[in-house]
Parts: sequence; structure tokens; C-alpha cells
Amino acid sequence: MPYWLLNYEELLTLFLDRSDQNAPNQAMVFSKLISECKREYLREIGANDILENFTIDSPIPFEIRDIISKIEELNEQMVAGARGEKQGPYFGKFDRFIPRLKAKIEDKRYGFLFSANEENKHQSYLNALAYKLMGTGIAENINKGVKIIDFSEVPSDILPIIVGLVARIIFQIQFWGEKEKIHPILMICDEAHLYLPKKENTDSVEKKSLEIFERIAKEGRKYGVTLCVVSQRPSDVNKTILSQCNNFISMRLTNSDDQMVVKKLMPDSMGGLVESLPLLDTGEAIVVGDAVLLPTRIRVKMPNNKPNSRTIAFWDKWSNTETENDIDSAINNMINQSKNQIG
Repeated sequence: MPYWLLNYEELLTLFLDRSDQNAPNQAMVFSKLISECKREYLREIGANDILENFTIDSPIPFEIRDIISKIEELNEQMVAGARGEKQGPYFGKFDRFIPRLKAKIEDKRYGFLFSANEENKHQSYLNALAYKLMGTGIAENINKGVKIIDFSEVPSDILPIIVGLVARIIFQIQFWGEKEKIHPILMICDEAHLYLPKKENTDSVEKKSLEIFERIAKEGRKYGVTLCVVSQRPSDVNKTILSQCNNFISMRLTNSDDQMVVKKLMPDSMGGLVESLPLLDTGEAIVVGDAVLLPTRIRVKMPNNKPNSRTIAFWDKWSNTETENDIDSAINNMINQSKNQIG
């Protein structure tokens, strides 16, 4: 996910410290330099048609290190004055902004954003990424309909931005596509409370993710994009998004706040079903919504292809006296910030 796919507001959220008294100047110069770098790239590839219509939010590649170099020049710039050289208009105003920029792009945790290979630095990469996210595989006569995107190794401080970025790319492509040629897409948001929280719990980073998901929840059906929100804590999920859901499948819930979310969805005469939520067995659920005539208690069948879950069978493991924890490999993965490392 190269950084140039982020829009202007997402980049500011990632880099800018809004408590800095020079934040307005930093944001203004940053936006100006991004536009210049994007314009320069379009000139290099001869995309004059895009050059006339692009905006700062257009997904056009630019080199972040070139922008840092130009900001450093402005931060130390001396200009001609009446009595010789004097400090430029932005002299010293980026003293905190420059180290923040450098720290972000050099942080290994953000390597998937800033350590892109040469292929990811070209405009054509957006097409390749979109096909990975949204391609149906019909042209290749193979089943590629289900895509699983693992965000488990993305740092928690930018997880909402990255999840929101993926959702925004999918929604915007569907939005701009021809009606007869778009393919319906269902986005299943697992552990939704982590990046779709209630508004009173959000910070500036999470707000960017919420905005796109709220728009998808309210308008997505018109463009063939729908949401399936999955969470163990429905009381912590954004209320606007939940209010747009047509169907609810509720499995065992023991927390009273979570039970109240389900109870509000049911007619008063069906309130007794809520009382059974803490008593549901594994695989049992209560279904409410357009999919059923009345709120119904069901049992969900086990899938033929079971998910590749990391859930531990505690009793089986505790009963096995010959198994030893592979601590060395786990520590090696922790240090390398990747589960794919070999100890």
C-alpha cells in the first residue's frame, strides 16, 4: 500500500501534529509541494489529459523524500533584505515537522507504506492493486471471488487509516464505474470495533476511516458495495453504520450493553428472545431483519472449508505433555515484526 494512495487529509493525519503552533503553515506548504510533485510526475509520463483535471487527492505517485528535501530548504532559507540577508518566511517553522516526517518514513513498522519497490512507484500500480482487491477471476476461468486481507501486522495507530484506504479505493472505483459493468462487492469487516468505533471514542485518525465506512453504509448499495459488520462488542461499534444494516445475526452475548443493542432491533413482543442470548450454544444465533419473516433462533452449520484460525484448542494442548512452546521463533518474529520469519 504505497503512501501516494493516501489522500491529503489522510497524509496530514499521519504526519501533522495539529498542536504545533506552526501547523497551519506546515499543512499549507506540504499541500503545495505534494501538488507540485504530482504535477511534475504527470509531465514526465506525458499524461496531459490528467494534468488538466487532477486534484491533490488524486492517486498520483510522488516522492516523499523529495518533499522532505524541499521543506528542509525552506526551513533554512535566507532571502535578500534591505541590509543584507535575512531569514525567509518559513525559516525554523518546520523544526518539529521535519523530524516527524523522517521518523515516520524510517520506521520499519510503516515499511509497507514507505519502502515500496520500483513497481509500486508508478501509476499503473493502482490498476494492479484494484484487480487484486476487486478482480473476480472470471476472465481466467478460476474462482477468485473471495479475498482475505490480513491487517494483523499493521500498527494499531494507523490501522484505521489503512483499512479506510482499502474501503475508499473499492468504493471510489465502484462509484466511477459504468453501471452495467460493475460487479457487486460485499466487504466483511471482522473485529469491526477496532476501526469502526462509536464517534465519542474516536480520534482524528479513526474519524477518517469512519467517514468512508459511513458513506458506504448509507450510499454503497447504489454502487454495488455493501457491508457485513462483525464484532464481539456491538455496543462499541459505530451507531450510524449499525443503523443502516438490514439484517442482524446475533450469537451468544453475555454483556448487558451488547444485549441492549440487539433488543432495540426487535419488536416488544419478541423481547424474550434477548433473554436467551447469554444461553445460546456454540453455533446458535438469533436472526433479525429482512432475511426472515420473524426473529428466529437458528443453528449455523460448520463450513466445509474451515477458516485458517489461530484459535488454540486449550484442553487438547494442556492434555499433551510432549508439546513445548516454540518461544525462540516467537521472539524472533516479534523482533522482526513479522509472523513469516523463520527462527
